[in-house]
Formats: sequence, C-alpha cells, structure tokens
Amino acid sequence: MSLRDNSCRFSLHWLDDHSTDNTRRTVHELTARLGIELKSWHQADRLGVPGVFFKLLECVAADVYLFCDHDDIWQAGKIDAVVANLLPDVARPALCYSEPWVFYDGDSHGLHRYFELRGIRPSAAQMASRAFVLNPAIGNTVGFTRPLRDLFLVHKDIAETHAAMHDWWMYLLALASGAARMLIDVPSTLYRQHRNNALGIGFGPNKVSLSALWQRQQQRRRLVSRQAAGFVLAAAKMQPAPVVEQMLATARRIQVLDRRQTPVQMLALLWRGQLQLPWRRAFLLAAVSLLSDAKTKP
Repeated sequence: MSLRDNSCRFSLHWLDDHSTDNTRRTVHELTARLGIELKSWHQADRLGVPGVFFKLLECVAADVYLFCDHDDIWQAGKIDAVVANLLPDVARPALCYSEPWVFYDGDSHGLHRYFELRGIRPSAAQMASRAFVLNPAIGNTVGFTRPLRDLFLVHKDIAETHAAMHDWWMYLLALASGAARMLIDVPSTLYRQHRNNALGIGFGPNKVSLSALWQRQQQRRRLVSRQAAGFVLAAAKMQPAPVVEQMLATARRIQVLDRRQTPVQMLALLWRGQLQLPWRRAFLLAAVSLLSDAKTKP
C-alpha cells in the first residue's frame, strides 16, 4: 500500500515465486483497489533471491527501475525522489540509493538508522575499496537507469551464477560503468528484520551463538569470493577504464577469500582498506580466513 503515496506514474511488475498461500489473489485485489498498474510474471520453477529480481530485469523494459521487497514499507515520495535524482542521468548507467530505517518484525514505530545499527559511518560504507565486501545499496532503497539494466543483460549469465544479491551486483556494475550515489535526507524505506530475511543484519532480540557466527562468516566468504570471481569475468566485457582496472585488481584479491589466507594476505587487505566494517566483523572475518578454508560447504 505504501507505493501509492507518490505523484510519479509507475507500473508494478511482480513475480510470484511459487507462493503457497493466497498471495496472488491478495496482490491482484489490493493493486486493483488502490489503482496501481500491475503486471504479473510467473515462472515454471522457483527462482529464489536474487533470481526473481534478475528475471524481472530481463522481462521488463522501463526508463527507471526500483527494487521492491514484499514486506517493507516505502515512505511517501520515495519513488518521486529516486526518479527526480536519476532523470539527469537517464542516458547512462546510474544508480542511487538511500539509508533505510530498520525495525524488528511488527514494531514499525521503533525505527533505527541502518548504518548506525551496523556501526558504520555512511562515508566509510561507500568507499569503493570495500565494494566487494560491503554493500551500502540496500535493495529496497535502490533505483537505477535503463542503461545500467542493459549492462546487466550483457552479463546476466554471470550474474545468475555469481552474484551474491541483486542490489549488490547492480551497485558493482554502476561503480564500474557510470555513477553510484547515496541520497541524503530523502524519503526511504522502513526495512523489516525478521527470522526469514534472505540477507538481513541480525537486528533484534535473538542472540547468535559462536558456532552460528562462525558458520555465517564462512557463508559470507563464499558469497563475496564467488561474486568477486563473477566481476572478474564480467570485466572482460566492459570498456577499459581506470575505475574498472582498480575494481578488477580488488576483485582478484577478494575472489580467493574462500581459501585459507596467510597473515600477509590479510594485512594487505587491511592496508588497502578492503576489509568489511565495523572492525569487529573485519577481525572475525580475518580470524576465520586465517584458520579455515571455506571453499567446501560444511
């Protein structure tokens, strides 16, 4: 319902990923009642995340794209702010995003700034050197232009097999090929954290055991390593440019992070500002990388 509070005209493209309840009927009835133009897409097989978003990008032709998660709340004017920011760049690959407000389960009044919860300064989160280990562009806040979507189509097979998440992959493409920027003081998204988040931030009352934390870091190592390897493949099809070469050098260092590292290799990542933030997470990632090999799933 929160999508309707905008003056900019838009269409809602929705892919039902084999829901088992009355989701389809609810979505069609609600959009009809609210006067939202809806286009439904359905696939024979369940795609999961990020597959459903990539499939929609492949199917939908538009001037500006915004990712929408089914259980988040958009503040009034969010679409208007994103479109207004991207219109001057509509002819080139460009992406913008904002800082979401985080809440836990149904408590949408207890809001917290995303980067504050992560213990990260927004300026530090946006450092290009960390782009392969830290994604500041949270999917439900992201908007981007058709040229960026077209660039995705060039590498879509790589994205489908290597991307950690849809928003993160598009952010990397935007950094390499055009513009990626964070919007300040604009309407954003209320980002709900719950037990079934595909890739949440772990906000809430549930404490994580040391064993679970260890396994989570192993999973993260595999994700960032695979995505960096995908970028190395995609870069071969990109126009040569200094920023591409810089990102390619970083990606080559990160793509081996799923293997057991040496102290020298981890110090090199630290010195170049290529470890994730905050530092307690960087320390944990370094410890796991020095002591174990994550190439094979446990």
